[in-house]
Amino acid sequence: MSDRLGARRSPTLIPFEELVLVALLAFVPVVFTRATKECFEVPQSALLATGALLLAWRALAAELARITRSGPGAYLRAAPGRVKSWTLADPLGAGVLLFLASAASSTILSPNPRQSLHGAPYSTGGLVVALSTATVYFTSHAVSRGQTAALVRYARAAGFASAVASSYALLQLAGLDPLVWGRTASFGGVLRVFGTLGHPNMLGAYLAMTAPLTVWLASRTKRATERILWALVATVSVVVIVATLSRGAWLALATAALSALILGAWTRRRAAEKGASHRRGAARFPMAAVASLLVVAAAAFFLLRASVGPHVAERVRQIASLSAPTSRSRLYYWQAGLHMAHDHPWTGVGLDAFGTAYPHYRIPEYWGLEWGGLPEKAHNEAIQILATQGVPGAMAALLVVVLAAVAIRRRLGRGDAPAHAGAIATAATLVAFVVQGLMGFTVVALGSLAAAMAGWITSAPSSGKSDRPGQPRRGHSTAALVLAGIPVAVLFVTLVILPIRTQVHEKEALRAPEGSPERAWALERAVRDAPWDARYPNLLGTSLLTQYLREPGASRGREWLRRAAQAQRTAIATEPWNAYYRAALGRVEMAQTMLRPPEATAADVCSAFREAVAREPVNPGLREQASEALRDFGQRGEAREIALREASLYPSLGQPMAFLGYEALLDQRWKDAADTLEIALRRDWRTEKVAQAAAYGNLAAAYLELGRDAEALRAAEEGLRWNPQDAQDAANRKMALERLGTDDAARRR
Repeated sequence: MSDRLGARRSPTLIPFEELVLVALLAFVPVVFTRATKECFEVPQSALLATGALLLAWRALAAELARITRSGPGAYLRAAPGRVKSWTLADPLGAGVLLFLASAASSTILSPNPRQSLHGAPYSTGGLVVALSTATVYFTSHAVSRGQTAALVRYARAAGFASAVASSYALLQLAGLDPLVWGRTASFGGVLRVFGTLGHPNMLGAYLAMTAPLTVWLASRTKRATERILWALVATVSVVVIVATLSRGAWLALATAALSALILGAWTRRRAAEKGASHRRGAARFPMAAVASLLVVAAAAFFLLRASVGPHVAERVRQIASLSAPTSRSRLYYWQAGLHMAHDHPWTGVGLDAFGTAYPHYRIPEYWGLEWGGLPEKAHNEAIQILATQGVPGAMAALLVVVLAAVAIRRRLGRGDAPAHAGAIATAATLVAFVVQGLMGFTVVALGSLAAAMAGWITSAPSSGKSDRPGQPRRGHSTAALVLAGIPVAVLFVTLVILPIRTQVHEKEALRAPEGSPERAWALERAVRDAPWDARYPNLLGTSLLTQYLREPGASRGREWLRRAAQAQRTAIATEPWNAYYRAALGRVEMAQTMLRPPEATAADVCSAFREAVAREPVNPGLREQASEALRDFGQRGEAREIALREASLYPSLGQPMAFLGYEALLDQRWKDAADTLEIALRRDWRTEKVAQAAAYGNLAAAYLELGRDAEALRAAEEGLRWNPQDAQDAANRKMALERLGTDDAARRR
């Protein structure tokens, strides 16, 4: 009896690996810093990679110790048998490895392998994140041992994260956020709350995934305080989900609740076949799911009376609407993703390279909707994988989903009622993850939670004393830990420290004035730390060019332009398909042609802009730059052809018609110039006030040549309204006033 009581009092020690896993689930979704350019996803990815490296360190140390005990030969001979046993025990893990193999091949064959390794800027969906997320899955599968207690710890960690994220979102909803953010999403002029996830869609998706877990925690406990706590967290989560105005999150929450009801009914029916003792327990979670639906209704009523209320109904109507702007954008993303897969069926365009490849697939209709916007993701996980990893990656992902569904089915077929309720909550979480991915994409907070839940639901029940938490585990000798720590430390510096330091340098650069030595200094360090990121040499080249244009007579001006040209060539070498970098080189070479002696030729400039247009022929901004450069360097016929093509692609755009009007002005065709410029100024200028003011100046010049002085005065004054510093408009206004025989003061009296 005393032995039994003593065993009951002894604390249960949680393995190191599970402690790391719980810490990741609790803190990855809530950590952020304003020291980096991307304040949310980059630090969260760094934390996930750090935890994965810790887990890999322990696993590698265990394998090294195993090799030491058995000898290398025996270890290798036993390896095939271990792999076979492991595959049979964890088929979902085998599917995950197939997916990782596809991701690795897409990384190796990517146009920019190092970027695919680390992840695209502000996307962080590269191979490092894929491996880190897979590490979470394998760890959860290994340490959970089918125990409900392990799921409780995971759910509490996720519930803590959802409570923090929701609380911060409520502050934002109330207008009490102590921090000022530059990149925010809004709808109808109302801020869409984003909490600690950085975007309302990601916040809503994460809370939709955690809601089944918090409802389950509230339903399973017998302590009133804990039940009230988790019920409150679930309620606040639902309120915030509605406030995000995220249609994908709403659908994810609804399907999670529906799946919980369906699975609950199915388990109750099975329990009824086995006896009444199972029926009662099996019914607890579905009843909690019904209660959560009532909370949804209460939250909707509350928010309809808040600032976001008038927009909730409109967003609901847009769920099935293909005419909504965001829905149309997604259709263009999906169309481009399918074209990428068609062109690169085996490896895709490269892991996490959707945004890099997208300009090649951008169509005029997208420009008319989003203008210069550039999506980093396809906003559909299936199309994202198909586009970036090809058919093998898509098939591996489909296999993972099917095997996860099979694992859920098996889990619900065994165990008692409390275990069934936990499995239902886990299944609902995974369903929410899949559904949100149909309209959005996976970030590390979502992926790590889904991986942990999948690992738990596939874990086998423990058998034997050696499997119990708190028992000494073999395989972690000091020598093995030290030896395994060496490569892990190197990887930590390479995969965590350098990317974070690069982001800090980028933030420092953007805080410094454009064209300042401080900006160039910070960007040079970013180029050194992240040579795979072509944005940094491009930004450096642009800043050095601005520095020269501000001080063209400086003694170091020639050196600045040389460095700028070299930086742009570095960007082009990293991403040779990027049209913007070639246009940026053309602008630098334009300045170099003005040097005495010159360091670039007119042929160099024209070649750079021709190549830019060839790589993205429907880009109106590049077409305008190219047409102006070619005109200035004597290629007026080619420049006119580019402008005519732009005018036909974008008939509502003012800039190409303004260019053609200026061409007529240069040819002294005053009437044609005035007519063309009048048409241009009635069109859309996309808030380009300086260019619009210049067009008014050209129109005023044409009117003056035609003797239409009053109209010239009105055109010049309209140009000054758009750009008070426009010298041409000021001169035309003065000339028109002189011709009209009055001055400004008298005219205004």
